[in-house]
Amino acid sequence: MRLLALLAVYLLSLVFGCHALLQGEAHILAKCLSNYGGLNAANAERLERYKQWSPNYEEVPCFTQCYLSEMFDFYDKVAGFNGQRLRQRFSPALVEACSSQLRLHDQSSDSSCEHAYVGFHCLVSLENDPFVLIESMPNATRAAKSVMKQCLQQVEQEQWSRLADYAKFPVVEPIPCYTRCFISQLQLFDERTRRWRLPAMRQSLGVPQPAAPVSGCAKRRGRNPCANFYEQFTCFVMAAKV
Repeated sequence: MRLLALLAVYLLSLVFGCHALLQGEAHILAKCLSNYGGLNAANAERLERYKQWSPNYEEVPCFTQCYLSEMFDFYDKVAGFNGQRLRQRFSPALVEACSSQLRLHDQSSDSSCEHAYVGFHCLVSLENDPFVLIESMPNATRAAKSVMKQCLQQVEQEQWSRLADYAKFPVVEPIPCYTRCFISQLQLFDERTRRWRLPAMRQSLGVPQPAAPVSGCAKRRGRNPCANFYEQFTCFVMAAKV
């Protein structure tokens, strides 16, 4: 769920009429922004930059608490964030990464505007964090995730944001040679026989699916070894179950 994008879209849609709001959305936004000019282009621009706001300073005071308590069941103005309901909307790895910010450190006190903002800002800021994405992979083993993180740390940090692009299965690998790195370290390809170790791959990464038509995947070969690893592995991942 991309709540940050939704926030911006909701305001922009009302201001520019480009999308339909959810039922009751305009009323809630108007209520939460009533002390700061209401629904206008300036506030739309502010929310579009939500991710760039300071982790500890909310540019529109108390907006987050108002919006979350009105729109979602995972936050309550008194009790704060509900861990179980958060995990139904976000990956458990993301919730765990933000656990300190989401927790009410003083159990005797109620939640606050600051608590709501700090917790939610952490969620939207780390939602596409590459290490959180790796940790969120449901079928990968702990060892596989560790190797994938190590391989990511070997490339320039400017490329880390491209990890999310793998989910789109582009023709060209987003981070050159990244797939070859973790496949080699996990020993999922036999360099001597030039064969993939599919049982080990299923155990480590959960792909390819059992009975999937993968006979043609290993035939995808070119002159670039890294490209070969990426194309063949992508084929295994995308192979549909018969």
